[in-house]
Amino acid sequence: MFDIAYRLWLIRQFSKLFIPPLAVVYTTLRLLEQSSSSFAPKGILAQVACYVLSLPVYWAGWIQLSNWDNERRARKLGARLPPLIKSKKFGGLDLKERLVHGMSNDYVGVVFDELLDEVGADTARLSILWSERVITRDPDVVKFIVSTGFPHFGKGEPAQIRFRSFLGKGIFASDGERAKMHRALARPYFARERISDYNAFQRHSAKVCDILVNCAKESRPCDVQDLFARFTMDTAGEFLFGRDDFNTLDMPLAQPGAQMAEGAKSAAMEGGYGNFVNAFEAAQILVTKRLAMGTYGWTMAEFFNDPVKEHMCIVDSYLEPLVREAVQRRKNLKPEEKGEKQEYETFLDHLADSTSDIPLIKDQLLNILLAARDTTAQLLSWTCYALALYPDIMNRVRQEVLASYGESGVPTFENIKTLKYLRAVLDEVLRVFAPVPINVRSPFNDATIVPTRQGPLYFSSAGMLCNWSVPSMHKRKDLWGEDADVFDPERWIDPERARKVVENPFMFLPFNGGARICIGQQFAYNEASFVMIHLLQLFDRFTLAQKEAAPASALPPASWKNSKGRDVG
Repeated sequence: MFDIAYRLWLIRQFSKLFIPPLAVVYTTLRLLEQSSSSFAPKGILAQVACYVLSLPVYWAGWIQLSNWDNERRARKLGARLPPLIKSKKFGGLDLKERLVHGMSNDYVGVVFDELLDEVGADTARLSILWSERVITRDPDVVKFIVSTGFPHFGKGEPAQIRFRSFLGKGIFASDGERAKMHRALARPYFARERISDYNAFQRHSAKVCDILVNCAKESRPCDVQDLFARFTMDTAGEFLFGRDDFNTLDMPLAQPGAQMAEGAKSAAMEGGYGNFVNAFEAAQILVTKRLAMGTYGWTMAEFFNDPVKEHMCIVDSYLEPLVREAVQRRKNLKPEEKGEKQEYETFLDHLADSTSDIPLIKDQLLNILLAARDTTAQLLSWTCYALALYPDIMNRVRQEVLASYGESGVPTFENIKTLKYLRAVLDEVLRVFAPVPINVRSPFNDATIVPTRQGPLYFSSAGMLCNWSVPSMHKRKDLWGEDADVFDPERWIDPERARKVVENPFMFLPFNGGARICIGQQFAYNEASFVMIHLLQLFDRFTLAQKEAAPASALPPASWKNSKGRDVG
């Protein structure tokens, strides 16, 4: 599929940049020629010089006038512009380089903190290729964007074209009525807890446990990020597609070590399913890098070649037959069968029961797959990582599990909610290692006023990117205390500390918030809890084997040792 949307966007933007100054020069030259003015440039080279020089003059004048006008309008409305992060290179290219490098080589969010600290603010502006954006770590700003001021903000055209070739027009890449339609379509499926989900959790978590037990017996390290990615994919395969033949946990595991074959985000897999996952991950990485490059940057870089396309062709070739089969299965039902809702209904069946629009169903599946597979796998991986670092916390949460289930008891949806410390551990993992670290929205209109405790801010332009860093908000010491960098589940148990989040819920946003809060967050908590309960029944400690078994690309860079953040000793 040829994605024309972002190419048209770039052509429109370039038209705005080039046509006005060139048109003014053309008109002026024609008038001078007709009047036989002595000021008329002589010769083709002189005329070309006029055209070329008009561009920087127009752009510089337009930028300066826009800045003056924005400052004037902000003062008139009793607001202020966020401070501007100064660039040192033409077009703010140094800022683009810092963002790309930071998102590729550092903890996501660190580069946001560094930029904001430079201007001493929690919300600031920066300009990349003369496209202004806002970055923030202020919960008040985020609250207005996603909740109290929700009608004024949306994904915006830049975000929609950035995701279009990856997620189509699904729930994560749409605004307005279409976004509401997607949520209304999906919400009923996630509003109830199904026995089928419970059975899938049990079946696949048992496989995870068997693999880890065998690794422990042989004193062999295991790549848990790969393992949990397989687990969540197998589970998602059942509840999304009704496929119990993925069986990625039955495939040969990657052998840990420096020569491990790597995919875009974890160990590479082979076969038809492996091609699907590798392509899905590669496309996701490419789309994430687009955010750091800025809309002008990535649309110019990819104007003649969309690198996401080749990966999504592989994904589509896997997904489309499943969707067509489900739609046809729905059409073949007898009239009296079509209104029945089954306990074992899959999400694909649920969608096919509501619409026969194949592109819409595919978009919805891909969007939910992204959320269902990736975020929960990260939550489980980081939980094991944290418990390996903090054996005292591991011991306490294990004692809670054993007191409730013993070494072989089976959890249920009802009784996992009684495990307060396990929930505290999961919440602390979500705080310190946010699975969706960066989010973005754009104002629908010019001159948007955003209230904050330090006074109202003025967001100048419709469509400008407004990025917020979830890890930055989750580690602000003025919100979480001086121990904000410390991994401490007790902050969710202690009433005084827990009350801070109750009073200011937008300081903790692992699942977003407001009108577009994640509809599958309880599903994620249930899935992660099931797995961790079984692991804690079996193991009394986890040990990191990064130095011995991880490939070089997975090891923390030496530069991190002296960086700001958590000190794990």
